[in-house]
Amino acid sequence: MIKMMQRSVKLKLNLAIALWYCAMAVANGQVDSPNTEVKLEKKLWEAIGGQENWQNARYFMFSCVGGRHSFVQGERRYLWDKQTGNCRFDGVTTDDEAVTALFNIRTGKGAAYINDTELDNPRTTADIVAEITEEFTKDALLLFLPTILDDNHVSYSISGEKLIGSQRITVVDIENKHTNTDVAIVGQLYIDSQTGRIREWRPSHEGSGFSVGGYKAIGSGLMLPTRFTNSDSAASVTFPIAAALVHIEGQKFNKP
Repeated sequence: MIKMMQRSVKLKLNLAIALWYCAMAVANGQVDSPNTEVKLEKKLWEAIGGQENWQNARYFMFSCVGGRHSFVQGERRYLWDKQTGNCRFDGVTTDDEAVTALFNIRTGKGAAYINDTELDNPRTTADIVAEITEEFTKDALLLFLPTILDDNHVSYSISGEKLIGSQRITVVDIENKHTNTDVAIVGQLYIDSQTGRIREWRPSHEGSGFSVGGYKAIGSGLMLPTRFTNSDSAASVTFPIAAALVHIEGQKFNKP
């Protein structure tokens, strides 16, 4: 009888310890139900208007200011055909000259114009197109960050949860080797568990991350963040203009 009681006590103790470990794991975000990541992905898409609306949208116009850019100053303006990869850039160089670049983000080829005059030096043109292509990928990566899951090359996992103020934040480790803007990306997303909106983005190649906000309706049923605040104010980026367009005249991509 005594041995049976001892075994019963030991069994209850082991069960209590096991339950305690499970509770701690859940509290620290280490255990997820099989549907947790699926639900999170659904929330993330719903927060910006749905994956279908994003996939159906083709043309985008946006402008941005801020960030570390060596080639241009002030506001940068883009037109982008998501389907073909064609892009138009308009801005002002650090030498106060108007620059226009017509290029394709997939091929890296294009033409460059300074004060409406096309450059006839192939090497100079290639250098300018390459630099502006890099500018585009930096800017577009931020604006279209919530669409990072729209690719077969993406992998992600939930690494934990945090309570920041009154918000329950899900921390997601993510890697996409080939995004919509043809650039690889690795880092951490801090996502509001209730709304599905990204609240913070911590790219692995940066020393500090961005606080994400300023969500705006841009048309075609989509809503995207337009304000990315860094602890270094020089690295912060805002998007005064962000719009999904039904049509863009073809000449915008081949004439200055």
